[in-house]
Amino acid sequence: MSMNERKDPDGATLRAAGKSWRAEHKAARTLGIIVGAFLLCWLPFFLWYVTTNVCGEPCETPSVVVGVLFWIGYFNSALNPLIYAYFNRDFRDAFKNTLMCALPCCFSCWKDTGTAQFV
Repeated sequence: MSMNERKDPDGATLRAAGKSWRAEHKAARTLGIIVGAFLLCWLPFFLWYVTTNVCGEPCETPSVVVGVLFWIGYFNSALNPLIYAYFNRDFRDAFKNTLMCALPCCFSCWKDTGTAQFV
């Protein structure tokens, strides 16, 4: 056992505990960003929805505004894979491989090896 690998009372090394804490911190940060993006994207729609139902007829909203509010919310679904790809290397590699295979005009994909090559 090296000097950097002292054991705690449970027998686990402090280095392993630090690694575990970093992984949990990274997961919590990613989850916080996912939840924050959800709130930012859907909060305008739900504020409008509640306000309209409380206000009644006098609070008519142009259909363009309603459409924009919906699309901001829908945009959240496009953000999620991008956020996961940014914070998770395994997800990023799988996402990149899927995109490369899905765009045959730009890439050639060999499904047997799971690799893609730019054409």
